[in-house]
Amino acid sequence: MKRFAFLALALACSGPHAKTPPPSQGPATLEIEVDARDAHAVKATAHFLHAATSKIAFSDETLHGLKSIELHRDGKWLPLEARSSKLEAPECLTDCTFRYVLDLERVERSFEGVVAVGEHAFVAPSPSWMAHPDPIPKGRYDVTVLGASEPGAKFEDIPFATGLHRKSDKDATRYSIDTYDYWEGSFAAFGKLRHRLIEAAGAKIEIVIVSDTKLALTDDEVATWVKEDAECVAQIFGHFPVERASIFIVPIDGAGEVVFGKVLSLGGSSVIALTGTRFPKEDTHTDWVLVHEMTHLGFPTIGNVRWLTEGLATYYEPILRTRMGWRTPVSLWDALAHSMRRGIPREGAELALDKRDGIDDVYWGGAVFMLQADVGIRRATANKKSFDDVLRLIVSKGGDATVVWTLPEVIAAAKEATGTDVLGDLVRRLAVKGERLDMDALWRDLGVVRSPRPTLDDTAKDAAIRRAIDGSSAKH
Repeated sequence: MKRFAFLALALACSGPHAKTPPPSQGPATLEIEVDARDAHAVKATAHFLHAATSKIAFSDETLHGLKSIELHRDGKWLPLEARSSKLEAPECLTDCTFRYVLDLERVERSFEGVVAVGEHAFVAPSPSWMAHPDPIPKGRYDVTVLGASEPGAKFEDIPFATGLHRKSDKDATRYSIDTYDYWEGSFAAFGKLRHRLIEAAGAKIEIVIVSDTKLALTDDEVATWVKEDAECVAQIFGHFPVERASIFIVPIDGAGEVVFGKVLSLGGSSVIALTGTRFPKEDTHTDWVLVHEMTHLGFPTIGNVRWLTEGLATYYEPILRTRMGWRTPVSLWDALAHSMRRGIPREGAELALDKRDGIDDVYWGGAVFMLQADVGIRRATANKKSFDDVLRLIVSKGGDATVVWTLPEVIAAAKEATGTDVLGDLVRRLAVKGERLDMDALWRDLGVVRSPRPTLDDTAKDAAIRRAIDGSSAKH
């Protein structure tokens, strides 16, 4: 796969785009009709109404793949010269129509670009193939796709797939998203694709294998893997957290594991999983990536608080797999005690999570915060409430990954769900002010023993809390 190392770095370092305040004009209607049947010549016709700007824009990376663009003026199609990613078109202030042709193979690979698999299959975030007004106004995108269709119960060849919100659940050709969700408007795939629709934990999940590269997993094994991971995440909620999701399986030649994953969700739930061609059926329950990404779908998007969103998925992923019986409680707690050291700042370093942005701070610092919150809630409620209850309430209020919440809204939901202010207090202490934690004391209270060998002490003060977290108390 071309430029894979760069791609993984770009994806890993990218975060959610914050929504910009709306301009003063009324809602815009942005319509795009896309012929997706040829990934080397994706043809789009766009109609911008009340865009209130004279600029048609593409991402800088997309410009490399733009083969042509024409503006409809006085009954004629006039070519525009794409010297930069922003093109002047005065008609777009009120009402303009233009068309363009895009070769996805020529689009520069990056977060705003394309994942290429071979020469004829591509996975592209919305900014890679959808033009936008600059600045983006308040309004709606309506997207119609030629070449799309609903997959069946067996894998079949269809040249387009996306997780964008459908206008109708039964129509795979028409989609609609809020303009402010453009930057995270779901993944889409073009070219040589194979689709299958499954039902798992009350949700419809479209599995898309990108390219005809052969995996070690059979088609049925891919479907079982995705279904079981969806059921794993559903343990928290009693159902999968969103009604519909698209999972893009991108083969990585020669790799024996799932090497990377990412969610784009504001425009519709989608997950990309870069999956090794040697990844075997026997390892599907030891893979952590897909469960981690699916866990994200059960929590709202919150700008500039990645330590909470990533920390939550990092904390819950191994716990959920333990509750499923896919790993032992001893291995879980030993791994958490080992890895959470990465989330504890060195002596003299910044302690406040809001001021720390390293990878370990975001993922493992966030996971430490989540452990403190979960244990704190359980201690304050005699083990009758937990962060599970917070997540269930948030999702019941519509707070999944397809919507934006604020941190105060999450804190308020946690207070409602648990009758405590444990989460709010921890945000003030650990995220805003910064406080050094005694993790050794916490592990001792939970009965997590690492030396001379990993064991669990059921006589420890909070052993019952530990067992409730990992699910072993329910099995006794």
